[in-house]
Amino acid sequence: MIPDDPGKKLPASAREQLRANIPDGDLNQFRDQVPAEFLSDAAEGLDQVKDARQLDFILKQLNKQMHHQLTHKKSKRKRHSIANLSWTYWAIILIFLLTIVSFILVRMTLKN
Repeated sequence: MIPDDPGKKLPASAREQLRANIPDGDLNQFRDQVPAEFLSDAAEGLDQVKDARQLDFILKQLNKQMHHQLTHKKSKRKRHSIANLSWTYWAIILIFLLTIVSFILVRMTLKN
């Protein structure tokens, strides 16, 4: 993990965008938690966006992509886990019944 740099500051464009949405106390806490490389990349990206409507469109698009990726990962996890245990239960019951039947057959043959 990258050590926190106590002297790091938010770039002006990022600070303006975040001040509109986040109170100053939370903004300082956010600045302390985020690596400096991320802040410089964010400022560079914000400088490339000239129109606020374009920024809103980009944010909606990013949120939509993030939501899609997260739901895709969740569905993938469900598929990889044992989703339908009914086959497992039936296999255990079948093995148990076969064991009982074979025990009875062995016992009957030993008696005779």
